[in-house]
Amino acid sequence: MEIATRHFVRPEYMNHHNSLYAGYISEWITEAAFIGMAKVMGHTSHFVLAAVRGINVTRSVYTGSILELGYEVKYIGTTSVELSIEGRDFLSGDMHCEGSVVFVNVDDEGKKTPHGLERLPGVSALEK
Repeated sequence: MEIATRHFVRPEYMNHHNSLYAGYISEWITEAAFIGMAKVMGHTSHFVLAAVRGINVTRSVYTGSILELGYEVKYIGTTSVELSIEGRDFLSGDMHCEGSVVFVNVDDEGKKTPHGLERLPGVSALEK
């Protein structure tokens, strides 16, 4: 996994159970995926979020933690790229959350268009 971003978990991010509100987890996973996609594509234009394929929270996150979010290319299609995202405690390395996000390359009119990425070793190249 490549590190995309880190977030210091502050008290205002807590839910009514005093753990990190899932809305922030969702936002941060999407943000990490966008950063990862920008790195893969080499730019921040002409790709859009197509799907969040799932977010799993495996362990609560509490105030004072630093959540480190990493990405890995899971799948490359003709027009799409799917990234796996993991959220881990920066200090302990414990897994707290994971998800999968799909982006699609688009033209100036917003229609799907091939992105021109080559297949990476160990990554599927078949369009879903």
